[in-house]
Amino acid sequence: MIQYKIQCKNPVSQFIEIELKLNFNETERVKLQLPAWRAGRYQLANYAQNIRSLSVLDSLGNSLLVEKTSKDCWEFNSNQEGPYRICYEYFCGKMDAGSSWVDDEQVYLNLVNCCFDVVGKSEEEVEVILDLPQFPKQISTLIPIFDSVWKANGFQMLADSTILASKILTHYSYSIGETQFHIWIHGEIHFDQSQFSDHFEVFSSKLIQDFGEFPEPEYHFIFQLLPYPHFHGVEHRRGTVITFGPAESLSEPEQMEELLGVSCHELYHAWNVCRIRPKELLPYDFSKETYTKAGLLLEGVTTYMGDLYLLKSGVYDLPTYFKHLEKVLARESASFGWQNHTIAQSSFDLWLDGYVAGIPDRKVNIYTHGALLALCIDVFLLKNEHSAGLIMKEMWKRFGKPFEGYNMEDFENLVLEKFLDKTEIHAFFLDFVHGKENLFPFLKSQLSSIGIDMKETLTEDGLLHQFGIRTNAEGVILQLHPESKAYFSLMRNDQILNWTNEKSSNSAEVKIQIKRNGRALEISLAEEKRCFFPVLNLSMRAINPLTEKWKA
Repeated sequence: MIQYKIQCKNPVSQFIEIELKLNFNETERVKLQLPAWRAGRYQLANYAQNIRSLSVLDSLGNSLLVEKTSKDCWEFNSNQEGPYRICYEYFCGKMDAGSSWVDDEQVYLNLVNCCFDVVGKSEEEVEVILDLPQFPKQISTLIPIFDSVWKANGFQMLADSTILASKILTHYSYSIGETQFHIWIHGEIHFDQSQFSDHFEVFSSKLIQDFGEFPEPEYHFIFQLLPYPHFHGVEHRRGTVITFGPAESLSEPEQMEELLGVSCHELYHAWNVCRIRPKELLPYDFSKETYTKAGLLLEGVTTYMGDLYLLKSGVYDLPTYFKHLEKVLARESASFGWQNHTIAQSSFDLWLDGYVAGIPDRKVNIYTHGALLALCIDVFLLKNEHSAGLIMKEMWKRFGKPFEGYNMEDFENLVLEKFLDKTEIHAFFLDFVHGKENLFPFLKSQLSSIGIDMKETLTEDGLLHQFGIRTNAEGVILQLHPESKAYFSLMRNDQILNWTNEKSSNSAEVKIQIKRNGRALEISLAEEKRCFFPVLNLSMRAINPLTEKWKA
């Protein structure tokens, strides 16, 4: 058995001490591969930069020569048969849902950050021991054995697990069928705890009802409620970590809705991604980039379904659901990346710049753009006596439950086979999933078919709507509509000096004074014949059988 022992002698240093014990043969070349990325974030993180003072000791306490053969791989030769100890320190100085943090209040670890894949021993059982007496409240998404001792059935499970040891933790639990759910909260609580737990039980129950079963016997929601603004969630097979702040803002309904939204999103991942996974990610190879074009399914479907199941379960009413869908619409209507990259191309490029804004309009956001594509697919299916929920249940049975990887063609074919006349749905995939057509006119017609109107309104921001110029409060240009005349005269980061963001007069031309990299310029802009960046609002025109089926 492989054994990890974790200590923290000086929490305010933010270093933990890790001792890895395992046996080797007399002459064996040992490779210790630290992950370079983690599940749910297809971007190199290079966790090796947080390791120091690594040493290898044989059973007699002799130190062995260790050679670093890549940025995150260490190698050594065993000199005798028996037990060895690999000792090192790991710096835990980043608080988010996928990283690690240590201070005087807690030791919080995502084990993918700091645990080695011992090449050739990836399938061996792993035991994790916490020697943290100063932090007595201890939980993990690993399998519990004794107090402060957990196990993983191999490295893949170890790398998909979290540990939290703290002085104080708030805990509640609920059961649905054979699954025990736990809610753990580190931080201040500024909300009705009973109502909070009830919401979780309701949306969990609805998801399990529609999938038919839950993948695991135990599941942990682990919350880091922080005193400063933060928002992040990461999925694991046996739980999720969610960071949110400021904690006191959760007394406000809108902020609680955001927390419920990310919670339902991450729970949906327990089926989709944690088990329903593309072939190229099964198993995860954490040593290098692993490219996938499955962003539509990985995050687009999950984003759509996460919010939809809050509506289906009654946690959100329809106006609340529309409010959050309007946020997705606002983000997507301000982006023109669809003109240059399909969602598959954008998914492939996650490793390049998928989690930052990048250059203007190069790619689509797989979460929000994918969610709107998933909505359209769902409406298609609803009109054909089916639904996206039923498709995902079939994906679970075919690929998730047996834990066999899928290709994106498998998902597309599963949708297509529900239609006798495949002309329209096939054209949709060609135009909007594999192609670069503008989704919004089609989305508007799809929503209308289930009784939902999408209407355009304008604010008092004349620069934005009349000229296609988006600025911040200081007049610095953040975005220019690519079809506006301003796009050919102004630059991002120009500062407009003489505009108040109110509607202008009806003059045929306006003169704008700007500062560009220290230079003062005057730019003339001709009157536009159209409006830019309208605000999109949703309303229910009429309830019909399709609407009821969609919400059910």
